[in-house]
Amino acid sequence: MAVDIHDTFGAGFIGGMVTAILYGITTLQTYLYYVYYPKDTNGLKVLVAFIWVIDTLHVSLMCHALYYYLVSSFGDLNNLGTGVWSLFSSLGLNLCMAVLVQTYFAFRISYLTRSNIRWWLTSFIMVFVVAHFAFGLETVILMFIKKDFSALSQITLYAATPFAITAVLSDVLIAASLCVLLHGNRSPIIETNALVNTLIIYAINRCLLTSVVAVAEVIAFAISPGSLWFIAIDFVIGKLFVSILST
Repeated sequence: MAVDIHDTFGAGFIGGMVTAILYGITTLQTYLYYVYYPKDTNGLKVLVAFIWVIDTLHVSLMCHALYYYLVSSFGDLNNLGTGVWSLFSSLGLNLCMAVLVQTYFAFRISYLTRSNIRWWLTSFIMVFVVAHFAFGLETVILMFIKKDFSALSQITLYAATPFAITAVLSDVLIAASLCVLLHGNRSPIIETNALVNTLIIYAINRCLLTSVVAVAEVIAFAISPGSLWFIAIDFVIGKLFVSILST
């Protein structure tokens, strides 16, 4: 079986290099979080540390996968056409980071919401977050089962596409809820309004960034599941959620 090295492991290598740079940035952001926000709750501090540990493990698995393909299996077409365990496991870790960050924001929304609609709004958001996790887990499990890159196109319709849709909807609902709640807290004080506007812009940008990357990943997977461009994009997306939580 012929392997297009540029669209497979060339793409993976590029994604790995970008991810390594972003990992350095998110590690610095995590450090600065503890420096500038020492009065945050212990629960949030533990969550930030836990996310960073998962992120570090993700980078380790990514490096193992790249070493396996580019060094250990160099020239072995049988191994180059199948997914190694560390490659698919890295997707699962990115899923965990995304869901943890989304869940955190969902509970922050619950804290800011009026008591009469708090349960309904939070539950509605969490339905999509749980669906995001469920479809993501299904996608990872099916990748382990299919194993061959050439067979991954079979899971596009009933796993990868719903995974991307629920991921985007979760981010959109979280961003929209934050914008509405923050806009409702505007006051006559100019400085307060400026801060609220900044937070609204941050929420919108966060949603746009993660949503665009998620859509790009599923498009790359749907168009060319035999290549590794979708993996290269997925390498990066986890770092975006780490950055969002630690800033």
